[in-house]
Amino acid sequence: MGNSRKAGGKSCVSGGMHHRLVTDAQIGRAVRALRHRLDWTQEELGRRAGCSASSISRIERGRIRSCSLTTLRRILEALDAWAFIKINWRGGELERLLDADHALLQERWASRKRAARVGWIDRQEISYNIFGERGAIDDLAYHPASRTLVVSELKTGIYDAQSTLAKIDEKERLAAGIVERFGWRVDRVVACLVVGEGRTNRRRIEEHPALFGRFDCRGWSATAWLRDPTLPIGGLLVFEELSDRHGVRSRRAGRQRVRHPGSQSSVGKPASARRKRSSVA
Repeated sequence: MGNSRKAGGKSCVSGGMHHRLVTDAQIGRAVRALRHRLDWTQEELGRRAGCSASSISRIERGRIRSCSLTTLRRILEALDAWAFIKINWRGGELERLLDADHALLQERWASRKRAARVGWIDRQEISYNIFGERGAIDDLAYHPASRTLVVSELKTGIYDAQSTLAKIDEKERLAAGIVERFGWRVDRVVACLVVGEGRTNRRRIEEHPALFGRFDCRGWSATAWLRDPTLPIGGLLVFEELSDRHGVRSRRAGRQRVRHPGSQSSVGKPASARRKRSSVA
């Protein structure tokens, strides 16, 4: 968001982006206005976006539900425009859900480093802005004896592999300079990807062996490396269980069981009914 200032008694904002909720009809009007500005027909826009003219017509009439997100993105890209999508759920509970999962992942990774008992010093959420490259490093860990710095990216889910790895590369490249503020003298930087345990995350990583191949130290080998960071590796890949302290898979923040209409809880049923159901199972 840009800085606000007073001009002629009125408040104005410069250099910022403003997001507001728009309806399907407003999206359609925006597409039509941009198309007219470029003096394109619906057929021309459809050709450039790789879709039919009828799809363009439906969108311009506000019938967005019949259009996939991929198609809408292609149309906007053809118009040199883009859309900002914000997901709202239960009055902001989605943000708390995501923050809770990320914090739990961070806690699990910190516990693993402490268990190595070799003097890792760590810091979390370190922001940077270096010649236009900006962001925040989820976790930095420094081993003074070997002058090794581990730059960790924490992901509860793997959604865009290339984008994730590109950001890790950027942070790995800048990390030695970023930690100078802490007085850490670095001889070696190791990239680390910490991912929430789950079949989907494992499958997505397995689907891209060329992309994730550099993270060659995994599983128990990663735990052993934390105890001896002088060992040569390409990178760390660690899966952390998002569970409670006793290792039991717990219902994560914001999750609630949904019952089908007409179903009854076993609580309050006669004991004989519960025994009969369990014997059938």
